Amino acid sequence: MLILRQFTIILFFYLLGEGISYLLPFSFPGSLIGMGLLFFALMSKLVKLEDINTVSHFFLKYMALFFIPAGVSVMTSYDLIKAELLPVVLVITLSTIFMLALISKLVDFFVRKVEDV
Repeated sequence: MLILRQFTIILFFYLLGEGISYLLPFSFPGSLIGMGLLFFALMSKLVKLEDINTVSHFFLKYMALFFIPAGVSVMTSYDLIKAELLPVVLVITLSTIFMLALISKLVDFFVRKVEDV
C-alpha cells in the first residue's frame, strides 16, 4: 500500500502539470511543470521526502528504460535527420560544451559560497 500511495503522489503532480500545460496559451511540457510543482512541494514541506522515497528511487534506478521510446523515435526519423545531420551534430556539440562550461562555473560558485559560510 505504501508504494501505491507514493506512486499516486507522483502521478498527482504529473497530472497537475499536464493540466496546467493544457490551459496555457503556449506550448510547455506538462511533465516539467509537474516536476517543478513537486520540487516546490518538497521544499515547502507539503510533501516529505519519505512520502515518495521508494518509488522515486525505483524510477531513478530504471531511468534508462524511459529513454527507449525517444531513441526508437529518433531511429525511425533517421531519413529526416540525415538531411540535416551536420547542423544537428554541430548544435549538439556546441550546446554540450556550453552546458559543461556553465555547470562547472555554477558548481565552482556554489562551492566557494559554501566554503565562505
